[in-house]
Amino acid sequence: MKQHIIGLCFPILTDGVEIMIIAGILGSEGKWQTAGLISSMLASKGEKVSIIDPAGMPGINNRMFSAYVNELEKNNINMLILKLNIPEIERLLPDDIRFDILVYTDRTNSCKSGQRIYSDNLRKVFSLLDEKGIAIVNVDDSDLIKLLEGMKHRFITYGFNTKACVTTSSIGDTVFKDGFICCLQRKVSTRNGRVVEPQEYKIRLESGEFNSHNLLAAAAFAIVNGIDLNQESRNREDRPFAPQSTII
Repeated sequence: MKQHIIGLCFPILTDGVEIMIIAGILGSEGKWQTAGLISSMLASKGEKVSIIDPAGMPGINNRMFSAYVNELEKNNINMLILKLNIPEIERLLPDDIRFDILVYTDRTNSCKSGQRIYSDNLRKVFSLLDEKGIAIVNVDDSDLIKLLEGMKHRFITYGFNTKACVTTSSIGDTVFKDGFICCLQRKVSTRNGRVVEPQEYKIRLESGEFNSHNLLAAAAFAIVNGIDLNQESRNREDRPFAPQSTII
C-alpha cells in the first residue's frame, strides 16, 4: 500500500507514479448529497472518481479494503471518496491510510452521545488526516469549532456567517432558475499552491432540493482542488451539476 501524501493537484506523482487521492466525507448527516455533488464537479474536469459507501459492502474489513484500494489505483482512479460514519472507521481503515482531504458534515447538536464521547470521536477522525491534509468544516457549528481549536491542520470553513471561507449570498431565482451563488470571502490556496482570490461563483444545479450546507461543502472541496466553478458552469450550460456516484 502506498502512503497517500498530499501534493500537486490531480494527479499526485511520486517517482513518476500517479497516486490516488483519498478523501473522506464523515458524519451521519449530509454525506450522500455532498459526495454526489463533489463527484459531479470532479467529473466535469474529466477526473475518474470512485465513491465507496461501506453500508453497501457488507462484510468488508480493512484487509479487503486495502486490496480494493490497490485495484482502484491499478485502474488509474484519480480520487477515492469514502462516505463513513465514525463507528465504521476502526473496522474499515488500515493503519497506513491517511486522508488527503476530510469533509466533516456532522453537527454537534445531531450527536446523540455525550460531549466527551463526541470530542473523543473528533480527535479520532482528525488523527486520520495526513499532516499536510485539508479539513473542510462547518463554521456555523460553534461547538464544533471550539473542539477543533488547537488542532494543527489546515482548515477550510463553510457556512452562513462572516467567518466562513466559503458562504452564500443568495439562492435560487435571484440569478437564474435552479441556481446557487456561493462566495469565496478570503484568499485560499489550492492543493497545487495556486492562490484563488475572493470572488462569487454561480453554480448551475439540476432541479431538486439541495441542502445549502452540503452545497457549500462541495464548493469548498472543488475550490481547494483547483476547479473554477464559474468556468465549469459555463461549460455545462445544458448539463447542470447534479449528485452522482461512480462505484467501481
